[in-house]
Amino acid sequence: MNSYYFYKRFTKNNISVNLLNKNKLSNHLFYLGLRNYSSYNKSVISLTRETTKLITIRNNLKQLNPLIIENLKSKPVKIYYNALLERYNIIKAYRGIGGIYLFYNLVNGKQYVGSSTNLGLRLARYYYPSVLLDKRYISNSILKYGHNNFSIIILEVLDKTDNISKEQILDREQYFIELYKPKLNILSKAYSSLGFKHLQKTKDLIADFRTGKPISEKTKRILSNKFSGENNPFWGKSHLPETKKKISRAKIGKQNYYKSDKFLEQMYKDKSGSNNPMYGKSHSPETLAKLRKKVYVYEVIGSERKLIKVYDSTVTAKTDLHIGYDTLKKCCKTQKIYKGKIYSYYPL
Repeated sequence: MNSYYFYKRFTKNNISVNLLNKNKLSNHLFYLGLRNYSSYNKSVISLTRETTKLITIRNNLKQLNPLIIENLKSKPVKIYYNALLERYNIIKAYRGIGGIYLFYNLVNGKQYVGSSTNLGLRLARYYYPSVLLDKRYISNSILKYGHNNFSIIILEVLDKTDNISKEQILDREQYFIELYKPKLNILSKAYSSLGFKHLQKTKDLIADFRTGKPISEKTKRILSNKFSGENNPFWGKSHLPETKKKISRAKIGKQNYYKSDKFLEQMYKDKSGSNNPMYGKSHSPETLAKLRKKVYVYEVIGSERKLIKVYDSTVTAKTDLHIGYDTLKKCCKTQKIYKGKIYSYYPL
């Protein structure tokens, strides 16, 4: 096989890149991204002409934790002892087949469990520059130790890609995550961030990034459709009385910061039943007349209008006239002709 090599020597004070094919600008950027690994003595990066997307990293380290089959917690389907030398066999053998795999670090013994509906495609990604720079634990580990210090174990093969569902794959991956408890898996639940917590520094960066950036109307529609109706996590549920009180107390200071504590205490005091100031009392006729809104009804004849009736309240008026409350309220405010009549709260 005709191959050309890019050599990168890592020292503490000097980093040099020997780029033999200068047209590969994207690959050059990839090598520059490896600066963080300057503490290692020597690493050889190669890129073959046959598959220009694949890249391999070799690091000559002492393999202190060799893979022992008897120590595996399940019976493997296939073991590839060297992820560098056997990369083509790994990719070709499981193309279009779904299953679960395990990366085993021969230097420190740490493991990573993953899954895919297409194992060949997924395992090939561990030789892509863009994937190796995604800063996941497994990617950083490959960059640090090299492909030659990893074994790939096929834990289980399920079926062809078209015959299996994502749920089946994730269910089996979760089983092996719980069985092996791999240290290189950031998340303890397959394909879920449940239980994962960002550092406060990361939270601050996310907050700063989002500050002042409004959500687009398209994003609002997508979120609305995604969490409306039965898709809403709170669908069919209701807050407990204790929770409602906590929410109420939390909003007191924000919405009523200008009101005194005595006023707020009276404001949020229970006023039902005997606690109501009007409990057992009634308004006088004069007070009721002030509280109630009279409704004046005029009949329109040509350009003239004639008062035909006055109601003491809107309740009496809507019942007698057989008009909805909202319709009557709107007619009284606008004083526009409705079915040959004009309605008003005041005499015209």
